[in-house]
Amino acid sequence: MKYFSIIMLAFSVSTPVAFSQTIQEIATGAGYQKQSFVNLAAGTESLIANTAWDIAFSVFGQQDAGIFVNESSGSSMGQPLPALELYDALTDNFADQPDPSVLEDYRLYNAEKTWNYGALNENRDPANPGDYGWGVYDPATHQILGRSVYVLKLRNGQYKKIKVESLNGTTYTFRYANLDGTSEVTKTINKADFSGKTLAYYSFTTENTVSVEPASGFDLMYCRYITPLLDPSTQSYIPYAVAGILSGRGVKAAKADGIDPTTVQFANYQDSLSTAIDVVGYDWKAFSGTAWSVDLDRAYFVKTANNRVWKLYFIDFEGSTTGKAIFEKTDLGIVSSVKTPADIHVEVLAYPNPVVDQLYVALDIPAELAQRGSLRVTDMQGRTVVQQTTSLRDGFQVLELEAATWNAGTYVLTLDLPETAVFLGKVVKN
Repeated sequence: MKYFSIIMLAFSVSTPVAFSQTIQEIATGAGYQKQSFVNLAAGTESLIANTAWDIAFSVFGQQDAGIFVNESSGSSMGQPLPALELYDALTDNFADQPDPSVLEDYRLYNAEKTWNYGALNENRDPANPGDYGWGVYDPATHQILGRSVYVLKLRNGQYKKIKVESLNGTTYTFRYANLDGTSEVTKTINKADFSGKTLAYYSFTTENTVSVEPASGFDLMYCRYITPLLDPSTQSYIPYAVAGILSGRGVKAAKADGIDPTTVQFANYQDSLSTAIDVVGYDWKAFSGTAWSVDLDRAYFVKTANNRVWKLYFIDFEGSTTGKAIFEKTDLGIVSSVKTPADIHVEVLAYPNPVVDQLYVALDIPAELAQRGSLRVTDMQGRTVVQQTTSLRDGFQVLELEAATWNAGTYVLTLDLPETAVFLGKVVKN
């Protein structure tokens, strides 16, 4: 490979383009009685009642088989409203009649760590990738076959027993009945009917699936959920309902603590981005006994599924009166989580930078990447300005881009290859 003097482009977001801050309000309604699906770019939220659904099935891939219970419950006059409760029935025989009075120690909760596994997956063996808790993959039939029966206590106090019989290809089959076996119902849910969604939501009230997620998807879900909190009096962890924020599918987040939210830089936390959905969580606020306060030396970096990074800084929380939370958000633009030139041993030089009319991109390409690719130029809003396809050859080559018509500003250069995208850096147009 030929080597030449490299003048590297500004390839990081350590000094991001300045975007104006905006304020966004989100809410769960008085008494936390709703769930909010939040879109950061649009500055919108979609609200749905806690009681709209009961259980939900993951529908976003061939290998996912997560099943969740709706843990959101509101309050009224300071008292909790009835919640949906899920228990292990301690049997694999649907014909058995479970006794709820002996199941108190076998309640199951969503872990709130991933959209791959919910409460019905909690009893799985993590060492066995074919064990999904509610069922186990059968290599002979290529199905996940149900093995566990569960008991649901609905919000109206009624009990149901439920068993997910199988996941055959893209179709879940499940049945439920009263504990004595009467009023049995069998249902199917086909993932293909919920393209682009994270979960398919089912209501025992309507005995059908219900529309919950907004059509545009969501970056954050603001709702009540149950998490273990330390009880100071007993020094043990107990399940507790909190109002918090969960990340959407494909979203990563990082917490920056003990900082000045106005000056903290994403570059210092980029390596801390996590796929855990509870990174933002609930503890950005605290109750003093008389009023709520928010943590003023904390910020969050949220990278959405389309690689746009936002800095969030909470400035207010109004508690159960309105369920409203208010945060300041800063759009840090599009960044990549895939490859840098160094990752794949590509050397790059772009000149002149700043550019006026013509931009030259010199590449030294290793033999294994000699293939058809394209050079893409996007603005800081992620809009493609130029995409030029070329056949890359082994070694040194120079690509030329016409830049005279570009608006003044900062642009991102990306090399698109069949298996990956390589962010080459930024160039300024005068």
